[in-house]
Amino acid sequence: MKKGLIILFFTVLKASGQIDDQTYLVEYKKAVQLFANSQYEEASQKLAPLCSNSYSNPIVPYSYFYSALSSRNRGNNYQSRVIFRQLFENFNDWDKINEARINYADLNFSENYFEEALKNIELINDPAFNDLKNRMLNHYIPKIQSISNLKDLYFKFPTQQIIALSIVKYIQSNRYNSKDDLELSDMLTNRFKFKDINNKESKSSKKVALNEDKIETINFAVLLPFNISETKSEIGKTSNRYSYDIFMGMKMAVNKLALEGIKTNVYAFDIQKSKTDFLKFEKTGELNKMDVFVGPLYSEPNVLANDFAHSNKIIQVHPLSNNLELLKKDRQIFLVQPSYTQQAKKSLEFTQKKQLDKTVSIYFGTGKKDSLFAISYQEEAIKLGYKISILKKFTGANIKIAPEKGHIFLVVDMNLGTKFLQNLERNKIFSQVMCTATSFNWENVTKSSFKQNVAIIYPEYVNESKASVEEFKKNYTLTMNASSSYYNYVGYDMVLYFSRMLKDGKDIFKLNIESGPYTDDYLQSGFDFSGRPNENKIVPIVTFNGENFEEVFR
Repeated sequence: MKKGLIILFFTVLKASGQIDDQTYLVEYKKAVQLFANSQYEEASQKLAPLCSNSYSNPIVPYSYFYSALSSRNRGNNYQSRVIFRQLFENFNDWDKINEARINYADLNFSENYFEEALKNIELINDPAFNDLKNRMLNHYIPKIQSISNLKDLYFKFPTQQIIALSIVKYIQSNRYNSKDDLELSDMLTNRFKFKDINNKESKSSKKVALNEDKIETINFAVLLPFNISETKSEIGKTSNRYSYDIFMGMKMAVNKLALEGIKTNVYAFDIQKSKTDFLKFEKTGELNKMDVFVGPLYSEPNVLANDFAHSNKIIQVHPLSNNLELLKKDRQIFLVQPSYTQQAKKSLEFTQKKQLDKTVSIYFGTGKKDSLFAISYQEEAIKLGYKISILKKFTGANIKIAPEKGHIFLVVDMNLGTKFLQNLERNKIFSQVMCTATSFNWENVTKSSFKQNVAIIYPEYVNESKASVEEFKKNYTLTMNASSSYYNYVGYDMVLYFSRMLKDGKDIFKLNIESGPYTDDYLQSGFDFSGRPNENKIVPIVTFNGENFEEVFR
């Protein structure tokens, strides 16, 4: 049976034919999305034709890696081992090879192939993996009940202290030992300086193994200003309605994840503007069991939360801010909202795709955020060789706006966007316009304001006609007896995404998060935290098609 499976696997590879790099990337992303959704059978089928050393793009070893993990997750350990070995043979210099080896070692340990597992453990020289290696060794080796097997492993791997310790424990707990065994026990005890073997377990032996790094229940701490003190009734009646909406959206995601077999809890902590708001919860010990911090919103409590998260290996997510200053080097901090720099890059990519002249007129409002965005746009444009025709403040007055051969960028107060577009129309200017979504009051704006030459940079865009959105709105109304909001969508998508990334443990989380965009099954446009910094790189750009807004670029 196993032989038949492998023959079938290679037959699929042979019959699939070659595809270009762009198509390969698209197919790979689809496969990884299936993996993230726990659809391992479908992921394996999608990845199989991508696992060929005839491809030369840098994504190929990732395909092997996820193919091996998919096979294991659907119970085909034999095929998983075969694919891992192909990965090692063909891509031994892959920069993630140690992640593959640690998973391959765990797979072999779980099936009692101790020698194969130990060989790969010893091939991993990166100190960053030392703790994980020790956890794995201290989980599996003590389970070996045969003294002959332990001796055989020790003579093949004489530097592995846990094997020596297991031998000594076995001999000292046995009532009848040969002279050779007693001498071996003494020799190992002296060599490794073991003490109190019978009375005290080594601290390392209590650690868990890689497959137990999988988080049984993922706990989210929502560290936002709920202003619970303002009311004796529900959180939803406080002034900070958005915090409540994010929280309730997160609660809806818990139900969705339960159907996928992922256990998730979300807990609300009313964190206002001061450090004491965080300290009072830190002292209770409630935050120690958390896996993800959402927030805080304000800087003072965020400093403490950030340090606490770093010390306790807790992932921190900021759902509303796009300030890159929040991202510190080597810390697990993520911005759900793309920064101004990222939005500028995407806008310029869009205009380049339209093959417009490399000139831009930049208009910005009176707010500090408007000028910051305008400066970021200017800097990114100059990097790409654009000429800045105009950099000018727009206050709503009927100023003269010059036509632009390239494109116009607009970032103003939400009451001024419509006035700016009306100004263009009066002056019969039909240049390509790139507007920020924050330039408009979406409750009052008329769709007729948006002509074919107007595109909107819209990170908060939600396609209301998407099936997942319609289903969420229906379920939310039935559950909460209220209409859903944008902040509900933020909370829902955030918990859905980070829970799926974390469900296989924080070590696999790093690989999952780096594998590229995840866009399916989310209410908004999805997430992409590949590369650095850890900001969401998906920036929807929408246009009005005469009936509705539609996403035309991201």
